[in-house]
Amino acid sequence: MKNQIAQLSILLLAFVALTLLMSYTRPAAEEPKQYILVHERGSGGLPYEELEKQVNQKLAEGWHIQGGVATDQAVLMQAMVK
Repeated sequence: MKNQIAQLSILLLAFVALTLLMSYTRPAAEEPKQYILVHERGSGGLPYEELEKQVNQKLAEGWHIQGGVATDQAVLMQAMVK
């Protein structure tokens, strides 16, 4: 019985020590990402089709969509990162 208690104590101590050591580690800092805002003003025609063309062009260039489409009055906007 004493042997089991000693093993359990050592196991708990090792777990606590490992938890404390892991709390001091930090993930590597990420490089800042490039950021663009693709936008299209709704002056005649269908602005979402023009925005879609611009976004598809940027996707082909290696950009990635970040978030959803935003609007500001008659302007549609899409954030993209690289």
